Amino acid sequence: MNINDTPSHFGKQHAGQVLNWIPTDTEENYHKHCQRLEYQEYIKAKGWDNSNSITYRINSLGYRGDEFDFKKPCLVALGCSFSVGIGLPESDVWPWRLGKALNLPVVNLSWGGYSADTCFRLAEYFLPRLNVELCVMTTPPKDRIEMLVNNKEFEVFMPQSESRWFNPEDIYLKNWMTHEENSRLNNLKNTLALEMLCSKHRIPCQIYSAFEFFARSREEVEYARDYMHAGPLGHRLATEKILNDLT
Repeated sequence: MNINDTPSHFGKQHAGQVLNWIPTDTEENYHKHCQRLEYQEYIKAKGWDNSNSITYRINSLGYRGDEFDFKKPCLVALGCSFSVGIGLPESDVWPWRLGKALNLPVVNLSWGGYSADTCFRLAEYFLPRLNVELCVMTTPPKDRIEMLVNNKEFEVFMPQSESRWFNPEDIYLKNWMTHEENSRLNNLKNTLALEMLCSKHRIPCQIYSAFEFFARSREEVEYARDYMHAGPLGHRLATEKILNDLT
């Protein structure tokens, strides 16, 4: 499959690369956090204490992980930064933990900054083309909304976000973001749409809130190298929850 034939998404610019850093897991943040002894001891215990400890393998379509096999039965993961595993090795992130437990290759369609709109848009394209055994989504924060801003690019808007496309006087966006009910309904519509899409293609589907999974204290979920996202413990607990629900 040609990358130009697949939907627009943030990771396309890195297709075919192996990255040492991605936002918010940047080298600058790493060195800043390393000035604290607690952080130094933690990342050393995890084996992340050099700049090459964690890498991001981006496949030819711009997604983290192996190349997609469109014929082989697979697990599809949808979500944002928590699900792509910012600041963590692949093996610590819930999609790969779950794939290993189920003996399924992983198609991880997640990326940092995604909205529920993005997740559904990518699912609509990929689910009918893949041989999906199971689809699991951890929904991104509700207050994100995605829009097509020109003929081929999508942009995710969120409160206080900076965007070359955002006009502070835009009445639609201003009203949309002012009222939390818009976010709730948009998130609900996307999750129901994904459930219907999976039902249409007879794909088992599990949907969870990334916020409920991972937005906990560092004692409960540990932390990733970027000191912002949940660590290996949080992903292990999330995987156990999904597996329990499946059985």
